[in-house]
Amino acid sequence: MRKLSLILILNMFIFGKLFAGSWCKVLYGTEMTEGELQEQISKCRNSDNFFLAIHSSYSNAGNLLNGFTAELCNLNRRVITTSPNDKDPFFSLVCEYKKNFLRK
Repeated sequence: MRKLSLILILNMFIFGKLFAGSWCKVLYGTEMTEGELQEQISKCRNSDNFFLAIHSSYSNAGNLLNGFTAELCNLNRRVITTSPNDKDPFFSLVCEYKKNFLRK
């Protein structure tokens, strides 16, 4: 056990500092307005990863999800999406947030 601990500690020094990516979560529920959604998304500018869930009660929820995917996600990386089912009424996506030269 001591050898394993020593190896892990040495790896941290050899490979340098480890940085975890920051996450931003946006939930577009039935009680939310479009302005509130845009406000939440604008807070995600400095995040590395992005999670979005849109309630299926919106008639265009799937189209909204596709639009946000194209606008906000790095499409050169993997994008994971889910569709609603009996237990989960949300369309959702997880992706790497698109790096933009206009972001500060």
